[in-house]
Amino acid sequence: MQQGHPRHKQLKRARHEMAIHRRYMFAKKINEGMRSFVNGVRKVMHSVADGMFNNSKTKPFEKAAEVKDIYSEMHKPKGLMQIVPPKFNQ
Repeated sequence: MQQGHPRHKQLKRARHEMAIHRRYMFAKKINEGMRSFVNGVRKVMHSVADGMFNNSKTKPFEKAAEVKDIYSEMHKPKGLMQIVPPKFNQ
């Protein structure tokens, strides 16, 4: 007598493989995140050390970029027409 559907074994194996895959992908993303964090810290430390000990690599500061007055452009627009909706209840 048959104990269960023959497909149950296949489905159980597929679920198991998916669980293993998810675990693997989670660990892979954690490792990538840690690696990128360590690389970022390493770059910061290299730049700090170069700034402290090697003055030949340092560049003079460039001219600061112009700061635009965005607030006045937003609230006092120039050259735009003001569209007034028609009044229907006169």
